[in-house]
Amino acid sequence: MGSGRTINRLARRSAGKLTGTLAFLLALCLVAGGVMPTYADEPPPMPHQFYGTASLDGAPVQQGTLVEAFVDDVKQAETAVDAQGRYGYDPIFRVSGTAGATVTFYVGGIEADEDATWESGKVQELNLTIHEGAAPPVQYMLTISSTTGGSVTTPGQGVFTYYAMTVVDLLAEAEAGYQFAKWTAPAGTFGDTSAAETTFTMPAQNVAVTAHFGVVYEIAMAADPVAGGDAIDVAAKGAYPEGAEVSIKAEPAAGYGFVDWTANTTVIFDDATAEETTFTMPAQAVTVTAHFGVAYNLTMAADPVAGGNAIDVAAKGAYAAGASVSIKAEPAAGYGFVDWTANTTVTFDDATAEETTFTMPDQAVTVTAHFEEASPPPPEVTTEAATDITSYSGSVHMSYTMGNSSSVEVRFACKRFTDPTWFYTTWVSRTADGTYTELLTSLISQTEYEFKAQLKYNGTVIEGAIYRFTTARGASMGLDDLLGYLGCFIATAAYGTPTAEQIDVLREFRDVVLLKSTVGSQFVVLYYRLSPPIADFIARSDLLRSLVRELLVDPVVWILEATGDMWRN
Repeated sequence: MGSGRTINRLARRSAGKLTGTLAFLLALCLVAGGVMPTYADEPPPMPHQFYGTASLDGAPVQQGTLVEAFVDDVKQAETAVDAQGRYGYDPIFRVSGTAGATVTFYVGGIEADEDATWESGKVQELNLTIHEGAAPPVQYMLTISSTTGGSVTTPGQGVFTYYAMTVVDLLAEAEAGYQFAKWTAPAGTFGDTSAAETTFTMPAQNVAVTAHFGVVYEIAMAADPVAGGDAIDVAAKGAYPEGAEVSIKAEPAAGYGFVDWTANTTVIFDDATAEETTFTMPAQAVTVTAHFGVAYNLTMAADPVAGGNAIDVAAKGAYAAGASVSIKAEPAAGYGFVDWTANTTVTFDDATAEETTFTMPDQAVTVTAHFEEASPPPPEVTTEAATDITSYSGSVHMSYTMGNSSSVEVRFACKRFTDPTWFYTTWVSRTADGTYTELLTSLISQTEYEFKAQLKYNGTVIEGAIYRFTTARGASMGLDDLLGYLGCFIATAAYGTPTAEQIDVLREFRDVVLLKSTVGSQFVVLYYRLSPPIADFIARSDLLRSLVRELLVDPVVWILEATGDMWRN
């Protein structure tokens, strides 16, 4: 018995391999024999095939649960889950779409956690998971109706439900003696409101679509004079219902130009002076007349020639007297438009507008667009946010443009938020648009500072906006680090800036003399511990600043400068 079962298994394996081999050879024969289809261009896209499991909070969903696939919010396919909690096995789940589009899935009306990117011809395993209580996708009601004289046959009249962005095919058919006029809806998008067969894209709300029909009335097209050209009913229907939009077109004969449209009854033209326009059909027969006249040449000119272009928008070059002519001025770089003039009396709608119209006189006319060189704008400066903020330093930034100046100078104004006066960095010369950065040092930790960019040209100083930053909390550090970050607080307060030349002398004496001895180093450490609150007190009073500067700091600096050769050596 055992050997018999083994033989049967071997036989089935051999049969399977043989079947696969024959299928492979058959495919090769089909390709070699030209049976496989060929395409002149790119092959048509193939559906993206999905399969996998569907689970609710980790457990397989019930057999028959609906699985839906949406591409860019439009439903493209649906299938049901089998007894094993799987989908896409039988039947195969194929989803149409466009390359790169997002495919979203709903299981039992609940959006799945997983989505996919659509690819032509791809076969993909995708296990879908949903959760209890998740909101299902919303479907909206579409109510379709019609007025007297016809009906909607696709998808029909009545109430339907669709997802938002679903594209619905519509077809309206008129009864004898009536004609389709238009589609209307308070929301959503039609492919063509005036076409009986069109599409409607569903909005994210309930909506009613109405097909309008009407009794048809004849339309007659006329030309005045007859030799001047042709008046054309574009759709060539010859009759339209009341309210229908009718497209008409005038074609002037050689030597003539179109003037305007009139009708033998009141009609609403979209543009009575345009060769191609539309009007709304009245509730009666109507004769529409295209008026033509002898065409006169139009010459367009620019002053100066280098200033730009003067353009005849319709590019006809000749128009009938009374015709409305559209013109446009395009200034060249560095120029601005001024106004329009003509070599004879014409009526411009707006002689100072780059795009305007005028009424053609009964003679040839030259229309000139006048330009003038535009003055370059003045320089500009913009304060940029500070970066690299530490306990005792920060980088401040600006951007600037040269405008009408060949050179400018830039600097920063800075101060503590509580200080009444600013201190300044050194003016730096610039000759091209760009950016500028300064590193501010000798700042106080945990202190809010203000700064602004300044630019000077031709004796004028302009400023950017004021920005703020706050230094970080001071960290524990050695003496060398401390000295690298901090400046002379009291002297800085007295002079109002850490960049004063006198402070450079004090720093040099500190580094060359005081820090070379134990006693001097201890003095420096004590100074940096005690001086910040004293400096804050001094900085708030102009009188104290003057007294400290004149009675204390200046004399010390004078002595250090006088004895510099001694202590430096």
